[in-house]
Amino acid sequence: MTSFVDKLNRKESLKPLLRNTSFSLAISCQKDAYLVEVRNNHFSWKRMKEENPDVWLMGERESIHSIASGEILLREAKKNGLIQIDGSLRKILLLESLLFLCNSPPEKRIG
Repeated sequence: MTSFVDKLNRKESLKPLLRNTSFSLAISCQKDAYLVEVRNNHFSWKRMKEENPDVWLMGERESIHSIASGEILLREAKKNGLIQIDGSLRKILLLESLLFLCNSPPEKRIG
């Protein structure tokens, strides 16, 4: 979880998307539950307590890892029954965008 959150914080391409945005994601796999939050363009995580997140993501650890690493898209994992996801469409689309941009290669600048 730490490496995933560090990766999100290092991606400069996410900053414009996160301006004035607060977002919370609960990730539940096996018996563990974590909360990933973004506030003031910064991601953090902690063990889940009694928070009420914007999006719930539930599935096996391998499926969650495949999504976080970009091996499979969020919507493909849901379509194939690898995960369950619950939240507003807007927040789920934000999550999908964050995951996609987090795993995209850095842009090569010319000039």
